[in-house]
Amino acid sequence: MTVQAHKAELRKQMEATRALLSAEERAEESARACAAAIRLLEERGDDADGRTFTLFSYVPFRTELDVTPVMLWCWNRGGTIVVPKVIREHKLMSLHQIQSLDELESGRWGIREPAMSAPVLERLEDIDCVLVPGLAFDGKGGRLGYGGGYYDAFMRMCRENTGREPFKLAVAFDLQLISEVPMDHFDFRTDAVVTDRRTCLIR
Repeated sequence: MTVQAHKAELRKQMEATRALLSAEERAEESARACAAAIRLLEERGDDADGRTFTLFSYVPFRTELDVTPVMLWCWNRGGTIVVPKVIREHKLMSLHQIQSLDELESGRWGIREPAMSAPVLERLEDIDCVLVPGLAFDGKGGRLGYGGGYYDAFMRMCRENTGREPFKLAVAFDLQLISEVPMDHFDFRTDAVVTDRRTCLIR
């Protein structure tokens, strides 16, 4: 089986597995995982020099883990949050700053996203942390995305434009942490995976 075929099969399996969680289980596990993620970010002290902490966060959709508590934590400490708007014709994401969740609007397929009028993040090097969405993760930083390649392209753009990648944090349900994720050479790896039960620091 090719890597791509393995990924396609695993995506179906993991989507079905995640969907088995009840709404109550998703809410409880999301809250505990986000609390652990916040502790990790506070321990890292990325804003210790007084610089504004900038968080790039996905906006949760359907059965995804709800990272809203991490976003609220960032706002409460005076940080900046940017969220993506997908530009499908160019296979890219534009990042827009929002001040509250009320500034999001329903886009294609009902996914909440910023309005094009929201301020665009100009400097990729300002991003301290990316909350990375995905279907499955492993303890070596492996990540199974949704197949669009948007986040892989974003990380390549960061490397090309700034010479580095931001800290890449996956906040996931524990059932999403598997033994090994099939990876291609162009797939990026996360720096940490946090669930409601464990924290895996990769680098």
